[in-house]
Amino acid sequence: MASREVSLSGLEKNAKDMYRVSLELLRKVLGLVTTESPQERERLLGEIEDGAALLDVLRRSSTEAILLFAMRYQPLGRDFKWVHSLLGVVYDMFRIGRYCREIALADRYVSRLSEESLRDLKEVVELAIEAYENAYRAFFEGCASCVDRVKEIDSRVDSLYMGLLKEVGSAGVVPSTTVAKVLVLRHIERVVDHIVNIALSN
Repeated sequence: MASREVSLSGLEKNAKDMYRVSLELLRKVLGLVTTESPQERERLLGEIEDGAALLDVLRRSSTEAILLFAMRYQPLGRDFKWVHSLLGVVYDMFRIGRYCREIALADRYVSRLSEESLRDLKEVVELAIEAYENAYRAFFEGCASCVDRVKEIDSRVDSLYMGLLKEVGSAGVVPSTTVAKVLVLRHIERVVDHIVNIALSN
């Protein structure tokens, strides 16, 4: 029984490690939106690429550990539900990292996200970070009010994204900065969808 509990603790630790890495990636995305230093921008782009690659490694090892635990201990009831939920959460965290990488690619190849016309992206990235912190508390600590806040942020981000699409649809010519904004908002909208999944997984 002790070995089983140790294994459960190990699975939780792995997921929390993934959370810390993916949360830091979101914070680096925020850095891309706010920094005016070319050197800082290049550093952030490199660190986002490395962090996304690390998350892939962590996802593979975490998924393997979860499946091995399930085969060895054949959990039932509450433990089965938790292990099953954890498998989904690990995937959601991985996807959050991948979307951060996509945002970094938009910065590198479409338009610098720190352009003056894109400064309002800061709000949406900050909302995603707040949602993720609340989702963590919802899943690992059972915070019910945190779930409500995540849902509020999800609605806000959806509204911002739909508003931008309508704005772009009525425009004749779309500059590269607007293309970058659409890409980033789309990726953040998907990030928050994965965050909602995590918040509702407990």
